[in-house]
Amino acid sequence: MAKIQFTTPEGQTGEAELNSERIALGRAADNALVIAHDSISSHHGEFVFDGSVWIFSDLGSTNGTFVGGQRVDSLEMAHGGVFTIGHVEVVFIGDEEPAEASYSAPQTLTHTGYGATPIDKSRRSGFGPKSKPKSYGYGPLYGLGFLMLAGCAYAIYSALNLTA
Repeated sequence: MAKIQFTTPEGQTGEAELNSERIALGRAADNALVIAHDSISSHHGEFVFDGSVWIFSDLGSTNGTFVGGQRVDSLEMAHGGVFTIGHVEVVFIGDEEPAEASYSAPQTLTHTGYGATPIDKSRRSGFGPKSKPKSYGYGPLYGLGFLMLAGCAYAIYSALNLTA
């Protein structure tokens, strides 16, 4: 039975069998194959068996699927083939081990569309720690305002004590 072996950048490893004709992969718990790593989208991609070959298709993930550093939308799996989903390295182990474990160049079905658009992470919201806005140097102005308020309060207090 075909399977994948994966390794996260932190060194955690795992293995999963491809035991169905269509297997969804992602970080969310409703996927058949769950890899809980921040670089993997909730519904990153899916493995499909067409009767003779396994195909992995990226479902428009944020961090993409790569083979040899090149982003791909879909690729045909071959025994020993290495690809990256997000930042997680994946090795495909086919049903039968051929005499030579080689990996032919992947078939790239498309390189256009939403999945090929680079993401400007500086414009994203809701991810990571909140950053504090930069100060514009109003501290001394606030201090001067406090001193003036205290001076006015002292003047009123003194004026009330002189008439009594």
